[in-house]
Amino acid sequence: MRRAHIIIAVILVAVVGAGVYFWQAAQANDDFGVIRQEALAFFQQQNPTLMGLTAEVIDYGCHIEIEIRQSGRRLARLGRAAPGQYYVIGR
Repeated sequence: MRRAHIIIAVILVAVVGAGVYFWQAAQANDDFGVIRQEALAFFQQQNPTLMGLTAEVIDYGCHIEIEIRQSGRRLARLGRAAPGQYYVIGR
């Protein structure tokens, strides 16, 4: 009976630990506001006549890409070289 309690306690600690880890990761993933604004400013500077643009940040782990969209249609994909430095990957 005591062994079962220990196993249940270990499983419970593991589940709670994993939950906290994934919750913190989810909070950190939405910290892309600055990247969105910088990428939009970069693209808007090259295309000053375009209006109503949005940016979607995609973190692939090894690199970050930003999709610039207008009315849901993708106009461009940008890469991020460093803070404030962006380059066009393609459409």
